[in-house]
Amino acid sequence: GQKDMLASPLQMARFYALLANGGKLVTPHLVSAIEQPGPQNGPQQGALVLRRYQAPARALNLEPGAITAIRAGLYEATHSSLGTSSSTFGSYPIQIAGKTGTAETHALDAGGYVHPTNTSWWCGFGPFGAPRLVVCAVIENGGHGGEAAAPSALKVFEQFFGQKATN
Repeated sequence: GQKDMLASPLQMARFYALLANGGKLVTPHLVSAIEQPGPQNGPQQGALVLRRYQAPARALNLEPGAITAIRAGLYEATHSSLGTSSSTFGSYPIQIAGKTGTAETHALDAGGYVHPTNTSWWCGFGPFGAPRLVVCAVIENGGHGGEAAAPSALKVFEQFFGQKATN
């Protein structure tokens, strides 16, 4: 995980979705449906769905035991006392699983000098038992994964699930 990362956040999100759903590779898409607005109040009330989009997931025939072991490790990383993001997710009422990452690299400062810096990563999913959302947060020059990316990912889960953290 040191130096420049060659996987994009979207590629990592696909990987975590694969772990969350038991081994199926999903295809990201921006549109879930094309709707014709209802006659009175717009798309929320009375909309006619003209076409739905659901890209098929491709089963990769991975070893189920390996996926189970990785998922358990991701859960421990957010709930064990030694977990790198347990301080962020350990007391969140919805069980989240995920892992931090800190990519050590170098950047130029305003004076043109090279200095070490860290890109902060956190990727994961929730709820653990029945995943509905995958989040991958990347903050360039943001520090360690547990300090910047994990708290940012928590804000996404809070918004999506409508439930604030208790910390």
